Amino acid sequence: MKQNIMVSYPKKTSTPVHVHYSITQQGNFKTITCAVPGIEEIPTWLELRKFELVAMKYNGNFELLFEHRKYEKNMDTVLFMDKVFESIIAVSN
Repeated sequence: MKQNIMVSYPKKTSTPVHVHYSITQQGNFKTITCAVPGIEEIPTWLELRKFELVAMKYNGNFELLFEHRKYEKNMDTVLFMDKVFESIIAVSN
């Protein structure tokens, strides 16, 4: 099921970015597939429109797994992806 969330980055007062996402879970692993629709909504610093976030349940909470390829993007893109993860986990719990 596709869901939507608005994420403000880099500041809470920044224009929010619309993100479509879906969540699948297998055992202790949760995969969040994300897409930023519409070219007009994409900030200039965001280097991608689609991405996946993988988390593992640890001590009752989901922790984002380190992925080396994620850090090949600019810092704003990486921090935005982290913010998306935090926002989705907050509303899904």
